[in-house]
Amino acid sequence: MRVYKIKKYLRLYRGVEETKKIDETVFECRKLTAVGIMDDHRRTDFFEFLSEVFRMNGIQILGGQIATLILVCLLNGVVDDFPRMIPVFIPFFVMAALPMLYRAELSRMNEIELATKNSYAQLQLARLIIIGASDIVCFTVLLLIESAVLKGSMGIVNLILYVLVPYMLCVTIMLRLMRSGKRDFYASIRLTVLVSFLWGIIALFKPGLYQASAVSIWMISFITFAIFFALEIKHLIINVKEGKTYGFVS
Repeated sequence: MRVYKIKKYLRLYRGVEETKKIDETVFECRKLTAVGIMDDHRRTDFFEFLSEVFRMNGIQILGGQIATLILVCLLNGVVDDFPRMIPVFIPFFVMAALPMLYRAELSRMNEIELATKNSYAQLQLARLIIIGASDIVCFTVLLLIESAVLKGSMGIVNLILYVLVPYMLCVTIMLRLMRSGKRDFYASIRLTVLVSFLWGIIALFKPGLYQASAVSIWMISFITFAIFFALEIKHLIINVKEGKTYGFVS
């Protein structure tokens, strides 16, 4: 059966997820693992698993990030005072990654991912690593372009902070939303749009924050959001080690 046909049938399916059934499926899978049915099969280590996830999702993730980078670069040519607008467009990179993070939910196949021998938290961590690597590449290109366009008129530290502060804020809130058990693709979309809108308001009414003299404010914000971001990643890694779900069942 063709992939597009499978996707069509999944979109038409109107089944209702039952938390009790999900718990039963996870419980039965853990029982099978506990009695040693899978002892004869070598378990892949995390880097092998990461490679498998990259082969499955990597092209879509990288393609989405590159498409977003091209869009932002095109806007660079038409938006006045673009350095001040950089934080407005950074949440778009997070939005481009959401279809992969919520792939099972969008396809109504959550139970299948929960029943695999790799925990759901491990799968999400692998996807986040690939997304983060793609973003590093895209942000580096964006910063190089901005530095060339501005011809050194603005410090590279300022440009880096304009990218990283809104990015970590958006990702941290999104991870917190997922961890709360209120996983919803459209809620995350609304979140990224709201964060982008708020940065636009700041750029419009607080232009002084984008002066070189305000770098200390951005640095404090960077450290603050970096701490919260690290705590969320730590929580995710703990779930990976314990083989738990991540934000699917509240």
